[in-house]
Amino acid sequence: MSVKKFIISLITILSLTITIKASSAKDTLTVYNLDPVVVTGSRVSISKSNLPSSVSIVSNRLIEEQNHVPLLDLVSQNVPNLFVTQRTNIGYGVASGAGGNISIRGAGGSPTNRVLVLIDGRPDLMGIFGHPLGDAYFMHDVKRIEVLRGPSSLLYGSNAMGGAINIITNHEHQEGFHIEIPLRYGSFNTKNSYFRQTYGGQNWGYSLSGGYRDSDGSREKGDDSYTSRSGNLEFNWKPSKNVKVYGNSYISDLNINDPGQISNPFENHWFDLQRLGGDVTFEHKINNFTSKIKIHHNYGHHEIHDANDNPGENANYISDDQTTGLIATETWQYQPKSHLTIGVDFRNYGGEVDMGGPLIEHDVNEYSGMVVFNHNFSNKIIANGGLRYTDHSLAGSELIPAAGVSLLLPNQWRAKVEYSKGYRNPSIKDLYLFMPANKELKPEIMNSYELSIEKNYYDVFTNSISVFYNEMENLIVTGFKNQAPLLQNTGSAEIRGIEIEGQLLLPPDFAINWSGSYSNIPKHIIGSPEKKVNLSLRYRAMQDMFMTLSGEYISGLNSINNPYANPPAYQYTVLDDYFLVNVTTNYSLNENLSFFAKLKNLLDQDYETMAGFPMPGRTYTAGITLKY
Repeated sequence: MSVKKFIISLITILSLTITIKASSAKDTLTVYNLDPVVVTGSRVSISKSNLPSSVSIVSNRLIEEQNHVPLLDLVSQNVPNLFVTQRTNIGYGVASGAGGNISIRGAGGSPTNRVLVLIDGRPDLMGIFGHPLGDAYFMHDVKRIEVLRGPSSLLYGSNAMGGAINIITNHEHQEGFHIEIPLRYGSFNTKNSYFRQTYGGQNWGYSLSGGYRDSDGSREKGDDSYTSRSGNLEFNWKPSKNVKVYGNSYISDLNINDPGQISNPFENHWFDLQRLGGDVTFEHKINNFTSKIKIHHNYGHHEIHDANDNPGENANYISDDQTTGLIATETWQYQPKSHLTIGVDFRNYGGEVDMGGPLIEHDVNEYSGMVVFNHNFSNKIIANGGLRYTDHSLAGSELIPAAGVSLLLPNQWRAKVEYSKGYRNPSIKDLYLFMPANKELKPEIMNSYELSIEKNYYDVFTNSISVFYNEMENLIVTGFKNQAPLLQNTGSAEIRGIEIEGQLLLPPDFAINWSGSYSNIPKHIIGSPEKKVNLSLRYRAMQDMFMTLSGEYISGLNSINNPYANPPAYQYTVLDDYFLVNVTTNYSLNENLSFFAKLKNLLDQDYETMAGFPMPGRTYTAGITLKY
C-alpha cells in the first residue's frame, strides 16, 4: 500500500469511528484541564484563567504517552510560538553547531540564554555559558511542564527575559512500593529505557530512577551517534500538618558527537558531558502565611574535542562550572483568592576553563528582592503585578516591573492585558571567554505588551487568542573595535505576533488540540519561525487504546549558513517550509502491561531546523511499559 493510500485510509478510519461509543462513559481524553491550577505565573497555586500572562501546559498524560521523546521536543510540539532546533534524530549537543536552542516569541538565540529552564522553580543553567543543556533533561519523574510565554524576570530573574519553562516533578506517590519500566526501540538502532521505583507512605515518600538512551545516529556523512545515562532522586517528607520538606536531584552522563553540516561533515568532534543538579525546599504554613526556602545547586564537567586542527583524541576544551543559590519567599493570603508575596533571591555562578593555556577562572554574584501581588475584585477583576530589584556584581542593577489585569466577561469570555519587562545579565563567556568577550557589557532588556481573549464553553471547549509586541534593546552582538571582534550592547529588535491555543473535547472518545502563531521575526533572530501550527487529533478506539494523529507546519524559520565561522561572521538564511505528520498508538493490556508505537514524519518530508543539518525521514519507535 502506498503512503498516500495509507494516510487516506487512516484519516477515514478516524473520521468514521468518532461516533462509536466506548464501553465506559468515563472521560479519559482530556489532554489538560480547561482551567488548571498553575504555579509558574505567580510562584503560588492559582487558576490559569486568573493570570494575565500566557501560560501553556504539557500535561502528565502527554508526558506518560510520549516518554521516549526528548523533553524539549515535547514542549516544542505542544506550545505555541515556542520552537526548539534539532540537528539529528536524537541529542542536541553544545558549542558551535549545537541544536536545542529554545525560542519563545522570537526571544532565544544560539545558545539559548534568553529563555530560562527551571526545575520545580529553581534555575538550571550552565554556570559559564548561562544557558540550559537540553540533553540533561529527562521525563523520569516529571508531573507536568508549565511554560510562561513572555518575560518572566519579575518572578525568576535573569535569563527569563523571553519566558520560562518550568519542569515540575512528582512529589506525591501511590501508597506502597511500585515499579515502572518503559522499554523503547526505534530507527537507527535507537534504544531508550528507564527504571523507576517509587514509595508512598503516610507522611513521606520517594522516587528513584535511572535511564539509558543510545543511538547510532541518522547521518550517513558525519558521526552523530549518541549515548546518555541519567538518574533522578526525589523525596518528600511531611513531619507535621504545617511543615513539608521536599527535593529532587538529577545526574546525567552524555557522550555526543557533532556530525557537522552536510557540506562539511565531522567524524571526530565529540563531547563528554556530566551534569548534576538538585534542590531542597522547606515549606511552612500557618494560618494565612506560607514560608518557603529553597537551596539549589548544579554542576557540570565538560570535555570537548571540536578543533579541526587538533586531530588527536584529547579534548581541546575542559571546563567545570557551577551555580549555587537560595530562594526565600513569604506569601500572605489576606483574602480567600488574593495574596501578597515578598522574596529574596541569591545566585552565584561561574567556573574554570582549560583551553591549553593559562587556567581561566571567574564567578559572579546576583542579588534580588521582589514583591508580587494577586488581588481578586469580586471574582470579576483580578489584578497582578510586582517589582523586582536586582544587582549584578559586574553588570550593575535593574528594576524589573510587571503589571496586568484579567477580566471575567459575560458568557464565559475573559480578557487579559499585561505589561512585563525581562532582562538577561551577560554570562561568564560573554564577559571573559574567547576573543569577542567584553567585561563592560550591560544587561539585555525586553519590554513586552500583551492582550489576550479567552473563551470557555461548558468545559468542553476552550480557545485563546493573544497579540503581543516585544521590544528588545541592548542585545549583545558581535561588533568590531580597532578591527578586532568585540561583543557590544548594540543589538535591537521589534517583534509583533499573534497566537491561538485551544482544545475541544467530544467525550467519551475524541479530543482535538490546536495551537498556532505568526510573528514578524527579523533575520538575525535565529531559530524562530515566522509561522508555526500544531494540530493533534486524539481518539479512544476502545476503553484502553488511544490513537493520536498530529501535525506540525513550520514556515519562515531563520538560521545561520555557517555556525562554525570563527570569528563569527554570520550570514543569515531562511529555511524551506515543512509539514510533519506523526501517528501514535497506546494500548494498555492491563494495569501491569502497555504497548506503544509511533511513526514520525509519516510523509517522509525532507526538512531542516538548522541550515546544513538534514533531519531524518520516516522513522518508527515501538515498545512496552511494565508496571507493578
